[in-house]
Amino acid sequence: MGGFGHEGKEAFGGLLPRTRIADKGFSTLLNDDTNFARNIQILKYNKMSDTAETAFETEPREPYRYEPLPTLSSIRLLSVVGKGQDGSVHVSLKTVDLEDDPFFYALSYTWGNPHANGVDFTAHFNAVDNEYSPLERSPILCDGKRLKIQRNLLDVLHEFLDALGGHQEYEQSPESFSLMKRESDIWIDAVCINQGDMDERGEQVRIMDKIYTKAAHTIIWLGRADEYTPAAAKTIEKVAAYPREAFVQSGATPFRRQDPEVYAKSNLAYTDWMDWCSLAALLKRQWFTRLWIIQEAILSRDLVILCGKHKISWTDLVTAARNIEARCQILGWNPSTMFIQAHEIAVPLEHNVLQLADWRDRFHSSTSTAPGRFTLEKLIYDTWVFHSGDPRDKVYGILGLADPEVRAGWVIDYSRSPEKVFAITTKTIIEQSQSFKILSCVQDASKRKIAMYPSWVPDYSLPYFNMMCNYGSFAVAGPQYPTPQLVPSPSLGPDSWSRLRLRAHIFDTIVETANERTDYVNSAMLLEPSWFELALLLKAPYPATGQKRTEVLWRTLCADQDAGTASPAPARFGMLFKELVSAMVVVRAELEEEVSQEPDPPRDCALSFAQALQRAKEVWADVGWAGLSAEQIREKTNSRPRFLGRPQFGWLVHTLIKLQALFVTEEGGHADTPSWGELESFQENPSYVMRVKNGAERSLVQPKDPAFKNSFQRRYGKRKLFYTEKGYLGLGPASAAVGDVVCIMPGAAGPFVFRPDQEGGIKLENQPDCGEKRDHTKRFRLIGESYVHGIMHGEALATEGFGLEEVELI
Repeated sequence: MGGFGHEGKEAFGGLLPRTRIADKGFSTLLNDDTNFARNIQILKYNKMSDTAETAFETEPREPYRYEPLPTLSSIRLLSVVGKGQDGSVHVSLKTVDLEDDPFFYALSYTWGNPHANGVDFTAHFNAVDNEYSPLERSPILCDGKRLKIQRNLLDVLHEFLDALGGHQEYEQSPESFSLMKRESDIWIDAVCINQGDMDERGEQVRIMDKIYTKAAHTIIWLGRADEYTPAAAKTIEKVAAYPREAFVQSGATPFRRQDPEVYAKSNLAYTDWMDWCSLAALLKRQWFTRLWIIQEAILSRDLVILCGKHKISWTDLVTAARNIEARCQILGWNPSTMFIQAHEIAVPLEHNVLQLADWRDRFHSSTSTAPGRFTLEKLIYDTWVFHSGDPRDKVYGILGLADPEVRAGWVIDYSRSPEKVFAITTKTIIEQSQSFKILSCVQDASKRKIAMYPSWVPDYSLPYFNMMCNYGSFAVAGPQYPTPQLVPSPSLGPDSWSRLRLRAHIFDTIVETANERTDYVNSAMLLEPSWFELALLLKAPYPATGQKRTEVLWRTLCADQDAGTASPAPARFGMLFKELVSAMVVVRAELEEEVSQEPDPPRDCALSFAQALQRAKEVWADVGWAGLSAEQIREKTNSRPRFLGRPQFGWLVHTLIKLQALFVTEEGGHADTPSWGELESFQENPSYVMRVKNGAERSLVQPKDPAFKNSFQRRYGKRKLFYTEKGYLGLGPASAAVGDVVCIMPGAAGPFVFRPDQEGGIKLENQPDCGEKRDHTKRFRLIGESYVHGIMHGEALATEGFGLEEVELI
């Protein structure tokens, strides 16, 4: 992202000049593709008298009141009527039955601010955000009565009216409006569903899959055009036209500034930096992140994209995204993530388009569906990065895509709390999949949005999960225990849904944890001294595997997986880890040097790398370690409280002492962490410069071989190292604490960190007081998934037996 920050400021310093929008988006849609304009009749609106017009402007009209829908298959359809003399939009609603196969179109859009947000697009997003506030709804007339709608819907209705009213930019011909009234109908959720009636809302959501399946076309409305839209539309056409093989084998890098010659060498039309930025601006529009659009896009017969008056081919967009994906697979990384803000999950911008396209291909394929393709579990995983305004819609919004037998067991009930919907979902997935895989998605408690939440339930409203152990490489309970051992919970009244009973083996207790760095930007790239403190506590060699301690350290930091999900990680990761730590030390020296130049700097802050190293050597000599053997130094550093573990020993000079102690006490003298001599050589002639200067700014860059760094970053996010009473090193949730226990559950790929309940459970709303636990079942809060080096393949069962006991998660 640092690279974009530099290029972005140069390229985005001023907005693109506004140009006359010559693209005939609506016109093309209305004339060429579907004759949509011929299917929307502008009813001749009887002119209101001047008195009536004035009354609309100065006095509130009677509000529109919905009549109940007569059948479970009934829907309302909207007809665009016209504009009043005051410019107000006039529409009409009618009720039809889907069983009668009515002809209509459907609209797919986002209720709130539709514009791009993130990096250089945020200023515009914020500037227009108030227009799209739910509090700033605008009145329209529906069958002569007042109905308020949000701005984005008002924008698209105005575009319809401009197109159908012969607006000069559409160059419409009169014969475009001479068709039957029945063909003028559009289904728009915000208006066609009585949003104030929870029962109707639930029933309409239940048949929403049928609505989009039966619609003749679905219009995707991305919002008003902005400065980037014209170039974005042309860039999509251009990139879609690239021959796949030529682009993949070219030197072109998507979303990066390059010279025209790079494209010319492969006979590709030039895509410049601003073209890529414009495409990013379009892909960052909110429609592409909205959960409801998944069902809408997948089930619809045909899709047409509109952004202002610009029409974009869905086929071209998908082809362009697939070309970009294919090129990025060769590159080994996704440059579009530079447009992602630091607090966002680094999902490539093209990802959601590719997901939608793949789902559409599979759904509309004539071949039979793969087993489990539309299971609730797979739908939950695949749609996790999409957002919904109502958290419950993270489940309700995908049920239309689920297998019929899955849907049959669900009641869409908006009177249920989000946490109850999520708990029922989680239990259903566990029972249907016969696996605890879904529990690996439980996010760190500090990141959850919903208060008073059962600890064992993932927060599906968060746009991410960071599963670590569930990719087929691990079976911590061994092959003997492949499925969960659930225990029916005793009746606890209406809120028994909040508890999960199971059998588990309480394996070990956490006695030390590393520091938690999840609140830092680029935390996975910052040197963490506590890693080396925990490594010094390990026995040499490591009892469970016989490996040296520094190897155990890097294998734990990447959960012993390569950049993908294969395990064990390759041996060359040891060399890459040493390089990464060396680069981190250099960056830490630079940061401390910058701090040292501020007024009243901390006493131990390094003035430079050389000064920190010299100071470390002096301390080493002062305490008499220069004359000690490796075994003697190991005795001084291999016990708790851990060596230099207090916060004041986090400065570079103390970290250098820890690194040297780890190096000299490593078996055979071959450590996967750098010695002082190796750090000196690296600082003088670095093989990897992590932090580079771009003018006045600095940015982090990839190493030449990023495999270990990528694997490490993938696992380390929102996690930290821990050390157990039995001497194991693990990687667990950021909230893990001393006193938490490591538990092994049949049916789980990896171990979990549990916290003994000291308060009798969480107090949920309307939950009765259960009093004393008469059955004496141990109760825990689930903190999160973990990796513990040396037990991931059933070794714990083989060495000490496997005593299962009944526990309750609350």
